[in-house]
Amino acid sequence: MKKKVLSILLAALMVLPALTACSESAQNTDQPAKTGTDVQASSDVGAAEETPETEFTRAMVKDDLPEDLDLGGQSYEVLARTKAWFTGEMYVEELNGETLNDAVFKRDSAIEERLNCVINYNLQDDTNGVVNKNVTAGADEVSIHVGSAVDTVQYGVNGNYYNLLGEHPVYLNLSQPWWSQYYTQQESVMGKAFFATGDLFTSLIKLSFVTFANMKLVNDFQLESPYDIVRSGQWTFDKEMEMASLVHEDKNGNGVRDKNDSYGMTLAGMIGLDVYWSAFDLTICEKDANDVPSFSVDEEKMSAVLEKLYTYYIDCEYCWCPPNPDSDKEQDEVAQMLSEDRILFTPLRIMHTDQIRDMESPYGLIPLPKWNEEQDHYYTFVHDQYSIGGIPVSVQDPASVSAVMEALAAESYRFVTPAYYDVVLNGKYLRDPDSSEMLELAMAGVKIDFGWIHTYSLGSCSQGLLREILYNSKSSNFSSVYKSKQKALAKMMSKLVEKIEKIDH
Repeated sequence: MKKKVLSILLAALMVLPALTACSESAQNTDQPAKTGTDVQASSDVGAAEETPETEFTRAMVKDDLPEDLDLGGQSYEVLARTKAWFTGEMYVEELNGETLNDAVFKRDSAIEERLNCVINYNLQDDTNGVVNKNVTAGADEVSIHVGSAVDTVQYGVNGNYYNLLGEHPVYLNLSQPWWSQYYTQQESVMGKAFFATGDLFTSLIKLSFVTFANMKLVNDFQLESPYDIVRSGQWTFDKEMEMASLVHEDKNGNGVRDKNDSYGMTLAGMIGLDVYWSAFDLTICEKDANDVPSFSVDEEKMSAVLEKLYTYYIDCEYCWCPPNPDSDKEQDEVAQMLSEDRILFTPLRIMHTDQIRDMESPYGLIPLPKWNEEQDHYYTFVHDQYSIGGIPVSVQDPASVSAVMEALAAESYRFVTPAYYDVVLNGKYLRDPDSSEMLELAMAGVKIDFGWIHTYSLGSCSQGLLREILYNSKSSNFSSVYKSKQKALAKMMSKLVEKIEKIDH
């Protein structure tokens, strides 16, 4: 059964690099966009069920790098981050028998042999500073920069990186399934995109948010199966709160809501609040037919969302909000509460499965809730620290670097992503086939907005339009705050577009 579920999941995950979700305003925004890989995945799933001997594997998918490409023993440096979240994402020291570790090691070895090159890794705390210094000095030291989605993208706007859709990275094919076409569509301005993401980075999966459900509490309170509710299309925020309202206990008897009590629902800090941008299909920016972005916020819907979030999270006895929400440690504290059977539902990143792997009680994963039943799909938010890759303009031979980058992504698609999902599904983390099915559904609905990608160039609009209003102002009055910011936001957008328009490399 597990092998069959894994095969189906991996076939469906062909849509993950495309991050199927809403496209630009010039396209149909009502449902995830279909691509050729989506159709192939569906076909292969059916074939896998009928004739197992021909079931789909990612290893079947070939790249279009020349078979005789020889880089002459050249060394290439990949600059990546040191933070614990990204340990083993790009570099491992040696084979150690761990599935994911060994897949990463074998990926690099295979590429070095195939292309006749050497791949070196440089792990630094401040990768953006290293590249900025190299570009300023014209030093061809960093070949590929792997940085933070929210932080690094600003330096592309400032001209530090090649346009990956341009003529110089000749071997890079961002239409291949190992690259997220959806991310490229969202990040680009006037056909210029300076970074890419996809299967090369496991953080794209690890930092995706899902709803963790304590199945012991579900059973203790004789609640409906959350899996069945999801399948019915009725897993909405109101339904989640209806079930959460049945679970609350003042564990320490002090008459005060604190983290020692039990709750039906918990918001894990400001980062936990961010998930509703995607979950509720909220839009910050849209782009026209010329790939030029502008702000496009539905004030009426945003006001309704804020009012509901305020009602539940600021003044609700069965919901817990950490008092110091602007910290990643709140996520860890909430995961701990979940493992102690003191939370029914909470949005957490997939990487927290590692923290609660020894939890005694059963838990499950389900998608983030919809805004209402009229919403067609479940959508998934990715924490903005996921990795993106780019080629600094100080690189003298972007063509050969692009070949290495393409090979790394393709080999990751074929072997590293399947290894990661095998680790997740082999019993260490997910404990039932229902959660595997739910994870598949969640990862097929990843949604990232232009306003989140470029938020630091746009006055931190993604945080300022939801986080700050709810937490700092303790208010649900969206329209007045948005109107006060509109003129400044439009000016910042104009400046962003103007800067990118001038970049010609």
